Amino acid sequence: MRKALKESVLILLTLLMVSFLVFTLSSFAKGDASFYLAGENAGYEEIANLRSALGLDRPFLYRYVLFLKDFFTLSWPVSMQGFDIRDLVLQRGAVTAELALFSLLLAVPFSILICLLSASKRKGAADVLSSVFSTIIFSLPSFMISLSLMFLFSYKLKIFPVGGFVRFSDNVFYNIGSLFLPSLTLALMHSALYVRILKKSLFREMAEPYVLVAISRGEEHVGLFEALRPACVPFVSLVFQSVASLIAGSAVVETVFALPGIGSLLVSASLSRDVDLVITLVMLISLLIAVFSIISEFAAALIDPRILIRKGDESE
Repeated sequence: MRKALKESVLILLTLLMVSFLVFTLSSFAKGDASFYLAGENAGYEEIANLRSALGLDRPFLYRYVLFLKDFFTLSWPVSMQGFDIRDLVLQRGAVTAELALFSLLLAVPFSILICLLSASKRKGAADVLSSVFSTIIFSLPSFMISLSLMFLFSYKLKIFPVGGFVRFSDNVFYNIGSLFLPSLTLALMHSALYVRILKKSLFREMAEPYVLVAISRGEEHVGLFEALRPACVPFVSLVFQSVASLIAGSAVVETVFALPGIGSLLVSASLSRDVDLVITLVMLISLLIAVFSIISEFAAALIDPRILIRKGDESE
């Protein structure tokens, strides 16, 4: 009970700090949404009237407190461009959630398979290739990976579309086709980190006595799979923590592939100086990061119950 209360307070403080920082930077940046909406040829009086209609002429702290009240009571306002923020988040969030799910379905099994092949024969071809793969993918920006996959699968092989999105309810196959390349891009990016963490943990576990005994008996595969479960503890924690980063980090990928998700919405809202929409999206992403961090702890404890015992001893 005490731990849950502590985590809730930390989440609340994190949201307040993030919201105040983003709200301050957005409010005091040069120009605001009124200049963007009014157009280049708008006069001073027209801009002043628009600022008054949008509430931008009110004091900063008043607007910030009003936003916090609306956010925590789920009374989200209309964006400065006239769109209902709640409807936008629900529509765009469904696309990004589907993209994140497909990415994990590709990244997690691929990472586990690569690490098992690497651990089966250390310093072998699979081990060396996995290290080279991680290094190369780590050094490439997401837009470079996106464009490379687009060139290969869309331009050369003509298997998948260049961009756009088809909803699952409209056509299942077109939906999967429109999400495959962006999902593969995110899967490759996260697999590079997954492979590093899981392989390091697996190699450390393979040096434990119970695994060495199994290997000495000629039961290499038995020892490998026995080492896999405890080695997956940091891996599972990383996967759950990366769910929110999949959403936050999908902005570039969604923009390249023209997907109507949360990431591309955040980019367009930032360019148009839509403060209410930007801060709402940032707070939602921060909330997801905090929640999935807590879920990762419970998931790791399910795999290895000794974690709960260890944390209980530390708290005492």
